[in-house]
Amino acid sequence: MVTDPHAALRGLLTGRLRGHERRLRRFTERDWRRYGDLLAGALLVAVRRRFVAGQDRAPVIRFVASARERYDAGGHDVDPVLAEALVWAALGERPPVPDSAAAVVARTVLLLGLLEDEGLTDSERDEILAAAAQAVDASARSASAQNASTSTQDAERHGEREKDRQHAGPGPNSRGNTVAGSAVESADGEGDGQRGMGAAT
Repeated sequence: MVTDPHAALRGLLTGRLRGHERRLRRFTERDWRRYGDLLAGALLVAVRRRFVAGQDRAPVIRFVASARERYDAGGHDVDPVLAEALVWAALGERPPVPDSAAAVVARTVLLLGLLEDEGLTDSERDEILAAAAQAVDASARSASAQNASTSTQDAERHGEREKDRQHAGPGPNSRGNTVAGSAVESADGEGDGQRGMGAAT
């Protein structure tokens, strides 16, 4: 499938840049979200193969500098502070970095650097992408289940409130609200009638 985000990311990581760029140009908004999630997931897997939480900061700083030197020749596309933050976030050492165009570029550069340093085969790169896809899908299922649970709880609370109101009977303002509603409807009807007569005149 031409717009498959998984295939697009695989094309990038295996050096098939022409096919990767062609797929990106045909992405829908949904494809971009999926691609960004897969990219973040693949970076998380790759970072945790190379680094560990709580380790010294110097190796991370050196790696980021090396990746920028190789893939950001002008030195303007990747903010080193952002890139280091992405690594530490993948290790759980800091909060997640918000999605942005700059974050996507930094993730791409970091992931390419990590995979090149490890000298992974295409098969091993596919394993990283598969692990990333599984993590993304599991996260989506968890979020969906949580949303469904929240909706069910809201519905149950709403039902309980309705029962309480039915047992309590009509409130002191219920008749006033009904009369007010009838008055508004009547006024609208009269206004329509007047407008109609005016038009006929």
